[in-house]
Amino acid sequence: MTIHTKQYRNNHYVDSSHYLSEEKRMSVQSTWNMKKSLAVILVAAPLVLAGCGGGGGGSTSTPSPSPATSAVAAQSYTMSDLVVPDGFDYSSVEQFDLDIDISSISTARSFVTVYSRFSARDDSTLKPDYSSKVIAGSLNNGVFASNFTAPVNHDSLLVEIWFYDGQPPLQQVVSSSDSQIVW
Repeated sequence: MTIHTKQYRNNHYVDSSHYLSEEKRMSVQSTWNMKKSLAVILVAAPLVLAGCGGGGGGSTSTPSPSPATSAVAAQSYTMSDLVVPDGFDYSSVEQFDLDIDISSISTARSFVTVYSRFSARDDSTLKPDYSSKVIAGSLNNGVFASNFTAPVNHDSLLVEIWFYDGQPPLQQVVSSSDSQIVW
């Protein structure tokens, strides 16, 4: 082996070991950085998710329940634990009887519709929510009689009578607590 070759090997070996050492240091540093990043993500994720709570507008956030509260909430109940007052009605609809007689006002062709939801317009007339129609039918000589069911979650119902001659409808708001509606 020549001196030149020996020198080359010594230099190459030193350079190779230097590069291997540098590569190992970079690998350790990279692993450390990944561990730090993962730790930050794991710590921050619950905080971010807690801040993304449900809909609705207010600026306050609901704190997560403490372990003591969670233990109480985790208690299981059975149907035998349920207490219901006598006479409680589980039905979400109510039965109504509708009797209309406007023969003293008009016997012209007319049509009645009852709505469970409506709103007030600026001109004091009422605007029905057409998707909430619970019954509709023709009046015969100004008279209409029928029964129907409607949701009990509304305080009142809107009864509208339309005439075919183009005049504005007759409107009447009735209490949904009255099962007998008479006009």
